[in-house]
Amino acid sequence: MIRTETDLQECRKLWDSLSPKQDAWDDWDLMYAFHHQDDHRLNFLVHHSGDGPPDGMVPLVFDTRENRYMLMAGSYPDGRVLWLRNEHFPEFFEHFPEPTVLFDLKQGWVSDLLAQHPQFDASFSEPDLRYFMVPAEFGFDFYNHIDTFPPEKKQKFLYDLRHINKREPVLHWSNENEADLFIELVNRNFGAESDYADANNASELRRVIDELAQSGRLKTLTIEIDGAKQAVSLSLRHGNKMVALYAASNNDYNNLGKLLNVEAIQEACRLRVDEISFMTGMQWKANWKMKSEPCVTLRKPPRELAAE
Repeated sequence: MIRTETDLQECRKLWDSLSPKQDAWDDWDLMYAFHHQDDHRLNFLVHHSGDGPPDGMVPLVFDTRENRYMLMAGSYPDGRVLWLRNEHFPEFFEHFPEPTVLFDLKQGWVSDLLAQHPQFDASFSEPDLRYFMVPAEFGFDFYNHIDTFPPEKKQKFLYDLRHINKREPVLHWSNENEADLFIELVNRNFGAESDYADANNASELRRVIDELAQSGRLKTLTIEIDGAKQAVSLSLRHGNKMVALYAASNNDYNNLGKLLNVEAIQEACRLRVDEISFMTGMQWKANWKMKSEPCVTLRKPPRELAAE
């Protein structure tokens, strides 16, 4: 049996009881920070076997702005899995309202599910790649990784870093909340086209960074040039993994963004984390020879049917 839960406190209790509590995306406080209370309506689907306790859940919310159902926290978190037994998936799928879009599910989990339920293959579309690095593989020093680049690419990469370092950048690592600096830099670079020109997106980012700062999981890097902060990286340290959530630099300074990302990786090396994730998308991550794993989006109805 599947029931729908909409009460906030009950949804949190269900989350706490069913979450595997392994990754950052399993944490209620962080995911609730991504939750838009004014625009998202809780619609958790909860599975019970007979009269037993809950044994599976899909934490859906209804996005009133986009007129669709999605996982709580929306499209930003990647590599997610659904907290359910594979044999219960057809029942859940039947209860997914239309339209439902579950973004960037972990391909390994999806493949295992489809091996048991191939009839749902058409519902999983839009592949993407999550990029990450394992510092132990290059001796906890990113410059060892640069040594694996083709000679011309390595030479250009190191030249770019030397060039920006001539500007005598000053690096500051801290746990300070620099959300406003990030928003300012992105809006400066992209103007009205910036995602953070949208007040809702800016508010979401501020909530997320505030939660990370309060929980002690925020790793902040700012880079100062010419007496002012010109770049910022806001990362999450959860367990022994690091996620490079947000990064922005003043585009007037060539290669400053490159330095920002190199230093984020070097900090992950200093912390000796198991993994630093750079999340999905963007070709430069592949160009840096990062490792990757596929993600895939579920849609009901499938995109082909929805377009008809």
